[in-house]
Amino acid sequence: MLLETHREAIETIVGRYASPRSAVLPLLYLAQDVYGHLSNAAIREVAGILALPETDVFEVVGFYTLFYSRPVGTWMLQVCDDVPCCYLGAEELITALKDSLQIKEEQTSADGMFTLQRVKCLAACDRAPVLQANLDYVYDVTPEKVEALLKDLRSRAADARRRGVSGRFAEDFAVTEQGAVELVARDAPYQSRQFEVQGPPPPPEPIPPPEVESGQDRAETRRASPL
Repeated sequence: MLLETHREAIETIVGRYASPRSAVLPLLYLAQDVYGHLSNAAIREVAGILALPETDVFEVVGFYTLFYSRPVGTWMLQVCDDVPCCYLGAEELITALKDSLQIKEEQTSADGMFTLQRVKCLAACDRAPVLQANLDYVYDVTPEKVEALLKDLRSRAADARRRGVSGRFAEDFAVTEQGAVELVARDAPYQSRQFEVQGPPPPPEPIPPPEVESGQDRAETRRASPL
């Protein structure tokens, strides 16, 4: 089927490399975008196109986490839960997504629209918390912005199906405080998040020094003791 419907794209990809084996990754991404995930039949199809042993291609799919060997949602939502994102609310963001979609990690919403994953370090710590939607970067996603984000993604479902889940055409986005999802140029200057400025905590109350008995008090205590 791939050769019938995407022959030109396949020939272009294979033509980039001296060895057909080198084209296995981009062909797998193409197959994943066409079929929605990499079934056993799709993996065998790629192996046949490149005249590779099927086992070799299955091993590649099993190694890379961005290949999905099971059906996933129209949007694959990947939330970074590494240290900087956690400090700025990643756990709260994941909870808000789970509550809104009524799913847990590695599950797909009932309408087939969203699959939720935890991932480590998306290399955008300066815009934490960070979420990827089919590898589109979405910056500064706080729990309060979840509903606006999901509404925007649902409105772009047809485009997501056309582009596929592999992120070959990924872009950068940010959710504004007003709930609008805006495209961000990748070479745009950094704009830091605004935080509420709080003053330093009040100093602790001074601890009174312990009372020290004089030598005369200690002598009187000894004389008064029945022992």
